Amino acid sequence: MRIRRATTTEAPDINLIPLIDVLLVIVIFLVVSTTFMQPSQLEVDLPGTQSAKEDTSPPDALRIRIGRDGNYAFGAQGILNESQLRRELTKTLSAVNAGEERRAIVEADAAATHQSVVVVMDMLASLGIARVSIATAGGKAP
Repeated sequence: MRIRRATTTEAPDINLIPLIDVLLVIVIFLVVSTTFMQPSQLEVDLPGTQSAKEDTSPPDALRIRIGRDGNYAFGAQGILNESQLRRELTKTLSAVNAGEERRAIVEADAAATHQSVVVVMDMLASLGIARVSIATAGGKAP
C-alpha cells in the first residue's frame, strides 16, 4: 500500500499574536522593575546612623542636596550657588498655596561643612519653612 502525502503550495503563516504577548510581558516587567528616582547631578554620600528607619518623608517635600565641595542641588536642578538656590526656592514656594505647610529635606554629604548645612537651614527658615529634616543613610555609622 502506498501512502501519498498531500502536497500544499501555501506559504507558511507567521502568527504575530504570541510575539505581541511576549513583548507586552517584557514591557510590563521593565515598567514594574524600573525604579523612579529624581536624577541629580550632585552625588551625596549621606552620613550613617545606628537606628535605621524607612523613608517616611512626604512626596511633596523640598529636597536640597549639599555636596562635599559646598555646591547645592535642588530637585532635578544642577549645581547651584547660594543666590541661585534662594531664587529657585522662592520661585517654588511662590507657586504653593498660602495655607499649605511645606517641608524640606536636607541631604548633606558626610564630608560637607557644617556652615553649608546651616546656610541652607537658615535660608529655609527665612522663607517660612519650619519643618526641616536631615537625611541619613541608616546602618552605616562606624
